[in-house]
Amino acid sequence: MKIKMILSDMDGTLVSYPNKPFNSTWDVFPEILSEQNKKEWFRLRDFYLKKKGRYNEWFNKQVNLLSGLSVEKVNQAFFPIPYSRGAESFFNSLNGEYVKGIVSSGIGFVAEKIKKDLKFNFQSSSNLETKARKFTGKGKMNFDLFEKDKMIINLSKKYKINLKEICYVGDAFNDLPVFEIVGLAVAFNPKEKELEKKADYVIYDFNELKEILK
Repeated sequence: MKIKMILSDMDGTLVSYPNKPFNSTWDVFPEILSEQNKKEWFRLRDFYLKKKGRYNEWFNKQVNLLSGLSVEKVNQAFFPIPYSRGAESFFNSLNGEYVKGIVSSGIGFVAEKIKKDLKFNFQSSSNLETKARKFTGKGKMNFDLFEKDKMIINLSKKYKINLKEICYVGDAFNDLPVFEIVGLAVAFNPKEKELEKKADYVIYDFNELKEILK
């Protein structure tokens, strides 16, 4: 089938922050937390990582550690966005040929900026609440980190596009279920060997996707 929709993960895929271990938006926060909150952040990450069924609990506990951070301080840490190789040129070259979306458990204000910069049709990510230019320690996740495939199925129905007409680009373990259901599975600079095995293609520059789509 002809590809009609291109969906992409954000953290480690569309963007690559220098922060370890995942080069993700979530990895940026520890550098601006107090030493006490930073230690707790890492403890929570190490405890909950890959524990299916407990992502909501993990999300709320980590977001609570952001309470009181100023929007200005956070923006200084996150912007400008470190786009991955070829992301800007590739997506800005598509000229409306495909429906384009971001499907990520990453940070919403970054996803929204990418949506605007690269002219995506939509983005689905995690929203963090602010009030009076400070983070409140509350937020909302649009889907479970481990259930990204369910979100893709819902998007397929919403846009009336067959799953086999969807190209999905991802880099991590939670993208594996999506690779099983879409028509074109592309691993970008994959962090997992299993992802490489399941992918139809492995790329390290988004411009490589142009030839694949042809």
